[in-house]
Amino acid sequence: MKNEIKKLKKEITELKKERDDYLDGWKRQKADFINHQKESDKRIEQILKFANEELIFEMLSVLDSFDMAIESLSKIGEGDDSKKDDIIKGIKMIKSQIENVLRQKGLEEIKVEEGSDFNPEIHEAMAGSGDIIGREIQKGYKLNGKIIRPSRVEVREL
Repeated sequence: MKNEIKKLKKEITELKKERDDYLDGWKRQKADFINHQKESDKRIEQILKFANEELIFEMLSVLDSFDMAIESLSKIGEGDDSKKDDIIKGIKMIKSQIENVLRQKGLEEIKVEEGSDFNPEIHEAMAGSGDIIGREIQKGYKLNGKIIRPSRVEVREL
């Protein structure tokens, strides 16, 4: 009988150890699953954050067209200045509305200053040679901090 009790106690101890091992394994798996879920949520958040990138990139050409139209209208010679002013005012309002929508979606213009250093991370040299920005040819943009189009610039020597 004593041997049987010892045997049962030993078996209970082994079963408790096995139970604890299974419980520890389950806890590790649960923690791994929670970490995996958090990583998945972050990936989904990134996908959603940049889901509009293509649309916004296409809208940039519309902004460029507005810039060219405003520039062209401002060069109109003789004529009805009030009509010209109304057209320019209307185009500027449309451009402003588009810029506001795009800004709310995370679009940010890359600021370029003439005479500043050329930075290949945010600038694309389109003309000239050197490492100083001469002038901006086309605006560059970031979407939620990511460069989607570098500023196209003319470069020159110092």
